Amino acid sequence: MLEEMTYLAEHLSSLRQEIADLQKMNTHYSNKSEHSPLEQSALETRTARLLQIKKELGNMRERPSDPKIWWERLHKSRIA
Repeated sequence: MLEEMTYLAEHLSSLRQEIADLQKMNTHYSNKSEHSPLEQSALETRTARLLQIKKELGNMRERPSDPKIWWERLHKSRIA
């Protein structure tokens, strides 16, 4: 169980870092007045990734009432 908690902590830390990186890139994008098609595409990709992260975090909050199901789901996601 401790191993799973360590995994969760590391995963959350990784997501926090990814969010910070995406926000930094979005700030850089918004500071420019003109954007190339590549920059616009990159913005769309970052936006989609932020939505994926939001959904993933939401799914993590919705733990099943039976802890066994929670840990089995976590274990399966680590294997995939």
